[in-house]
Amino acid sequence: MDDKTLKRWASGPLCTIAQAAALLGVSSQTVRRMVLHGHLIAWRPNPSGQKRLLYRRQVEDLAAHSQSRAIRQARLMQDTFDFF
Repeated sequence: MDDKTLKRWASGPLCTIAQAAALLGVSSQTVRRMVLHGHLIAWRPNPSGQKRLLYRRQVEDLAAHSQSRAIRQARLMQDTFDFF
């Protein structure tokens, strides 16, 4: 990730783990694992609190990347096995 990308993410809106999960179509626990493994950036706005915030644009970028990867794989399977 470069500084330009990080600045673009940081200049946009924020979202919660639940909102990120809805955008990605996964569970909140999966989003927490993605944060733990470094796939998403999250932080606690209140050090003593439980709530975490994420960059919404990063989540949207990840969702778009996942969707395009799924489409490529589906096309590959279609070509390989001639399903349709």
